Amino acid sequence: MILRHLTKHVKDQNWFAVGLDFVIVVTGVFVGLQVGNWNAAAQNRAKEAVVLEQLAVEFSSAVDLAKEARANSDMRLDATRDVLRVIREGTEPEDKAAFLKTLGYAGSLDSGPSEPVTLVELVSAGGLSDLSSPELRTALIRYHETAVQQAELASLILSRVSSPHDGFHDAIYVNPDYPASSDILLDRYDWELIPATRQQFQVILYGKLGLSYGIEEQIVRGEAVLAEIEKARK
Repeated sequence: MILRHLTKHVKDQNWFAVGLDFVIVVTGVFVGLQVGNWNAAAQNRAKEAVVLEQLAVEFSSAVDLAKEARANSDMRLDATRDVLRVIREGTEPEDKAAFLKTLGYAGSLDSGPSEPVTLVELVSAGGLSDLSSPELRTALIRYHETAVQQAELASLILSRVSSPHDGFHDAIYVNPDYPASSDILLDRYDWELIPATRQQFQVILYGKLGLSYGIEEQIVRGEAVLAEIEKARK
């Protein structure tokens, strides 16, 4: 319709009408683009609001779990120190049941919570750039780096704890009924072989110190993420 009018006005050399038609066409295109941009922006804001809600829920849980893991990690770290002190003193503890429990804690670890699923998806899909807050993006990247380092360290320590030829598994006997009919992991230990576990427990101690530091970083950086999420929602 507009094109037919424009052609007629050109033939009639009605330049005022031609100019008016041109303004109408340009204005219509501009308005159409703006409406499209507004719709796209609204959709992006709605999508980001959903992502922020998911991140808030998952990071709240991750921080709580990390605080629990810190307590468990400290307990296992103290148990590892206790075993090394016993080995250094060279005397079997009188309370053998308590020492058996200490060995169980010393031979286990807690690396903290897994990385939040939504963050993993954002990183793998390149979706971090879609978040409007640069501060939130930075906080999420820092948390991701900590989580990756923590997982790598935990894997190294677990391989050392699980090594069948490093002394620990020669000195202890795992309860074959655990956990089906007993909550006690270790059945007994061989005191004569305990001193040979010194090197292994020393390496484990180094690793657990790193894990404890990593869990603390997860808490600090997780809380930083939550603070940036709260700002981004305003």
